[in-house]
Amino acid sequence: MALQSAPGSVFVLANSAPSAFRGSALATAATGGLAPAALADASAPSSVNFVGLAAVGATLAAAASTRRRGQKVAEKSGRAAVVARRAESIAATAIANGNFTILVKALQKAGLVATVSGTTPYTVFAPTDAAFADLLKELGCSAEQLLANPDLKSILLYHVVGGSTMSSSLKDGQKVTTAQGGQLAVQIAGGKVKVGRATVTAADVACSNGVIHIVDKVLLPPAAPFDPAQQVGAGAPLGYFDPLGFSKKGDKAGFNNLQASEIKHGRVAMMAALGAVVQHYVKFPGFEDVPSGLGAVTTAPGTYGFAALFLVSGVLELAIWTQNDKKEPGNFGDPAGLNMYNPEMRQKEINNGRMGMFSVIGIIGAEVLTGKDGMNQLGF
Repeated sequence: MALQSAPGSVFVLANSAPSAFRGSALATAATGGLAPAALADASAPSSVNFVGLAAVGATLAAAASTRRRGQKVAEKSGRAAVVARRAESIAATAIANGNFTILVKALQKAGLVATVSGTTPYTVFAPTDAAFADLLKELGCSAEQLLANPDLKSILLYHVVGGSTMSSSLKDGQKVTTAQGGQLAVQIAGGKVKVGRATVTAADVACSNGVIHIVDKVLLPPAAPFDPAQQVGAGAPLGYFDPLGFSKKGDKAGFNNLQASEIKHGRVAMMAALGAVVQHYVKFPGFEDVPSGLGAVTTAPGTYGFAALFLVSGVLELAIWTQNDKKEPGNFGDPAGLNMYNPEMRQKEINNGRMGMFSVIGIIGAEVLTGKDGMNQLGF
């Protein structure tokens, strides 16, 4: 027989408890460790040990209460985890996800972590490591080379759109403007959403400052129109100098042809200016009677030497030192292995070539007027 009180506590008649229970450890715990005499007094058929009953009820009630509290704590912690995940910024979400290690490194390298960690809302089309691996294979470069690319920041900003744009608000044919300044075309067909050339594989990853849409390709912004004013050669003190408008914006082939010609003329002029100085002091064997200056071209055997030099230059120009469209203008190889044809040296060479052209024009003009060679003009 049993008596039930308020929910959560159970009272059991002591005389109805089996002997096995009365001698068990659970019974000892339930009675709070009562003395054997007390238990003996409770063994009479007509007596009920309400002290033991109360202890058992309290123990069971405490256990039930503990289970309920545990359930509530678990539910609360589960909800807190969900809220915490939603409260993470775009950067923190990407860092916590193991599929965006290259993207995270790129954000750090480009100095954009703080941008996507603030309160300003953004929509990020995030390429996974697999997408970056496909790009590296396509470009034939390493992750380190990609991270060192000067256009890295522009590439990353091409994946970012201002505001929180959920997938439900995207429409087929829509164009979204990126933080890089370009636009991405949205295509929706067959239950799939494409942004540019990338397909959205997971949408609407909510963050505290926007939303992430995971894409399967790295988006590359279209190349900016070719601008001659931004090329090597537009340097101090004049900057970009083309008053007659020979170089057109967007005409890369035309500009490269003009710059290659300028570089060649500059190289010839530098050698000519140097020759105008050296020939005053040095004569090759057999050319001792050849005058210095312009007379060396019109007086034999200087005339023969000039003709031979002209022919050799033509062979080098047409057969050996030919311009490769895949190389910079004026880049005809590196026979000496100096590995110095970088933007800084190219700028210096162009400037020196321009100075050489002015120098040799001045030397020739002065000799025509005075009859003196380059060194005689200086008083030597």
